[in-house]
Amino acid sequence: MKHDLLHCRKEGRVATDVAILEAALEQFALTGIRRTSTDDVARRAGVNRATLYRRFGSREQLLAAAYLHEAGRVLEELTRRVPDVPEDADSGADFDPAANVVTMFTEAVALMRSHPLLERMRQIDGDLIAQGMTVGAGDVLGFAADTLAHRIRELHRWRGTEPPADPRDLGHTVARLIHSLVLTPDGGPDLDTPAAARRYAAAVVVPLVLGHVS
Repeated sequence: MKHDLLHCRKEGRVATDVAILEAALEQFALTGIRRTSTDDVARRAGVNRATLYRRFGSREQLLAAAYLHEAGRVLEELTRRVPDVPEDADSGADFDPAANVVTMFTEAVALMRSHPLLERMRQIDGDLIAQGMTVGAGDVLGFAADTLAHRIRELHRWRGTEPPADPRDLGHTVARLIHSLVLTPDGGPDLDTPAAARRYAAAVVVPLVLGHVS
């Protein structure tokens, strides 16, 4: 069962909005945030500046929307990499909720740490990217938390259990954990290899999301 939030957010955008957001991301990666003007983005998107301003406002508002758009693409890729939760136990006899959580966490960290656009923007405007991913990251974290909360509800529905805490609070916690690990990869815990990341996820994230797993 794919997450409806991603579908609704994608379907709710008109083609012009998507073209502008894609152009903004391309331009930010090419010349950096500081050197990018709304005229640059409008020209790349094939629209006039008035259209861009009417739809997104200032450059700062456009940047925030572009971050959210890219977060949606990352989450869509994550849903492709992580197996869906079966409708019921009969249709998913071999499904392992703990393994699903481990895959979800490790794939999310790997996707963000190896994100080519994010890495390129870090190289050009590292301080602005750091600011955008901390004090300006509320909408992105909220979007990720909604996606994770949905998965947590689905896992407990399949298990026939109650979540150990409010699914949205758990979603926010996991989203912030991933966010921190991506922003500061040189600190602990050691997630430098897939095996290390999976061990960490099994020991820390699975109990957080599922509670006691027998």
